Amino acid sequence: MFSFLFLSVISFGVKEMNLNHLEFLRDEFIIEGETKIGYWIYAEKFGDTYIHTEAKGEGVTCVDDVARVAVLYTELYKLYHNEFYLQRAKEALDFVMALQDSDGDFYNFIFDNGSINKQGVTSRKSANWWAARGFWAISNALEIFNEDQDFQKKLDNSAKLAYSFLSKSLDEDYFLNKNSDVSSVFLLGVIEYYKYTGYESAKELAMKIGDSILNTQIKEGLLKGAFNEGTDYQLWHSWGSRQGESLIELYKVTGNTKYLDSAIFLADEFYPILLSLGPVYEIGKYIKMYPQIAYAVEPIISTLVELYPVTHEEKYAYMAVLVGGFFERNNHLSVPMYGPNGEGYDSLHSIYINSNAGAESTISALLSLVRLNTLPSQVQPLTSSKIVGGRETLLFEAEKMDTGIYYFELDNANNIRIKTEESIRIRQKIDNFYSGEYEVYLSGSFDSKTYVKASSGDNSIDKNLDPNDGIMYIGNLNMEENQITLYLKPVSGFIHIDQVILKPIDPIFIFDFDQSYYEFSKGKIEKTTYETKTEESLYTQTAQVEGVFIDNSFLLTIEELFNNDGIVSFSDRKSGNFDNYDGIIGAKYPSEELIKYLTNNVFFYEKEDVYFKFKIDGKDNLILTSQVINLKDIEKISDYMYIVGASDHGNYTGKVMILYQDGSTQEVNIAFSDWCQTPIYGETVLLEFGYRYDSLGITENINPKMYLLKIPLKSTPVQSIFLPQIPTMHIFAISLK
Repeated sequence: MFSFLFLSVISFGVKEMNLNHLEFLRDEFIIEGETKIGYWIYAEKFGDTYIHTEAKGEGVTCVDDVARVAVLYTELYKLYHNEFYLQRAKEALDFVMALQDSDGDFYNFIFDNGSINKQGVTSRKSANWWAARGFWAISNALEIFNEDQDFQKKLDNSAKLAYSFLSKSLDEDYFLNKNSDVSSVFLLGVIEYYKYTGYESAKELAMKIGDSILNTQIKEGLLKGAFNEGTDYQLWHSWGSRQGESLIELYKVTGNTKYLDSAIFLADEFYPILLSLGPVYEIGKYIKMYPQIAYAVEPIISTLVELYPVTHEEKYAYMAVLVGGFFERNNHLSVPMYGPNGEGYDSLHSIYINSNAGAESTISALLSLVRLNTLPSQVQPLTSSKIVGGRETLLFEAEKMDTGIYYFELDNANNIRIKTEESIRIRQKIDNFYSGEYEVYLSGSFDSKTYVKASSGDNSIDKNLDPNDGIMYIGNLNMEENQITLYLKPVSGFIHIDQVILKPIDPIFIFDFDQSYYEFSKGKIEKTTYETKTEESLYTQTAQVEGVFIDNSFLLTIEELFNNDGIVSFSDRKSGNFDNYDGIIGAKYPSEELIKYLTNNVFFYEKEDVYFKFKIDGKDNLILTSQVINLKDIEKISDYMYIVGASDHGNYTGKVMILYQDGSTQEVNIAFSDWCQTPIYGETVLLEFGYRYDSLGITENINPKMYLLKIPLKSTPVQSIFLPQIPTMHIFAISLK
């Protein structure tokens, strides 16, 4: 058995907490004439540098984030009794109380001129998130300032005022703003307030809020165990979902096991979906996978960390560290979401990370590490593990499944969907498949009754679905083969097929750790063998490339490697997809604007006296996926290599390796800024256009660009060019001169 005892021989643990970036975000702010210490809401990354950034129209710092800081440093002080943590908690709490009005409610944002944003929807007084979080932060700190009587009195008065106001702002269900998510934050504050004051009325209020939260827990279906935030349909979102954590804390002060049982139900039934798919952003009428954010991960970790000591079940400690691995490499990109200087990165997307690092994401990452560090030291090393397979929840986008010869259209409402009024069969082969019983769900919108049959091998289930919109349960299917087929036949009208979701009855997770594989199943971990997929060659495409000489320029014919259609004409503006790697349709460049600069698809750049060859129709650029460009029969020595390119979803850099015919190599930087921003790497703006087409084909007044990178070469002929794996970077043309 892979137990805590076995793990005790391993010396490393949770990633080290680094407060440097949080200190970078810390700054002095003027609040209506008084200097307070707050934290910048955003920090945008430009190259290797972070810049303090405001939230346009909202402000530069806010109660919601500074209250998070107060919670973080209060937790640290309670654990380690370090005076630095106490001082940082105090100044953050002082900021929070400065935004509290005389009625007990809180404003949220401060403008850069020092005035309070009193009218913005995310800032005005409204018994909202920032008020609940401010009250929680204050109540959570009441016990740690006994030796600072003046500040303790100030906290007492603030907590009393906020408690009075917010408790009177609850609706008939004892919710703030009619939702259990923000109410769970308030509940955490009420519990801390009760623990400090001993007021039975506070305890009674906490139980009323807790009981209402219990009533929102979903008992059946895909969202079984989660807490419903929807009104017209079931909805769960990852951010702010502290219901499980607050119910555990309520159990601790009441001893009533119904609150603990609810948190256990959440962890056992719903969290395996998130271990499978990652901390998805939202599940409503379909699963919205991205962005995946630290603010989603931290409440899950906090719930599981709190669940472990009260249940003494090791599985919750294991789950906590596996979820916590999100910040190291346990995510679908296998990239760290926590930077070397303590940055909590903004978000994870399908093929890239947003490495901006503002207060919310940084504090959420740090608080996650603080809480993971309270687990037994023997289990902490598992944060460096990576889930690689198993019997997991599987999600398939219908438009990417095998549709055979059936006719359909694509509908671009919210999520891309298959639209048809005829019968259709869709199939999906499943890699690394684990047989077993799965719940089958289908998301979409059906105008009429629809017959659905799902089959795998010799086993099948079928169901007649009534007109519906959202995620629909088809049945339980015993899957023995690594393929699922769905046949759908509407009676009349259109059906829109969005996603196919398979949820295993008995999930299994295989993860690699310390060069071995382990199986996490039924709450236990055992060492196992695991056959990994055969790795494809590092360089996914190789092409023998010729070229065309024009004067002193050698224009490489790299069209064979083109894998993206990012330039479209007005008549085809609803097609094309430059920037949406995960989808079928995206934004794109206007070809009619590019053509103005071309003669027979060739562009002459006078400043460098160099020519470039462009392709307009069909695939017109390559997304960098480790291609190898072998130059065929080129004996001419070139002084420079020119690359025309651009990035999407941010600014990206990498390394290109050049192999020369004499066997020598040269590694050079490749860096392209975002196609719709200004260049930050010093590259030349080669072409700039007055507009672009969005994913729906609508003209947007955004100025997309193509950049030029100039690379000095050695005095010997080039033999090969090895491109890096950067799926957010595109190349349109390469020329040597």
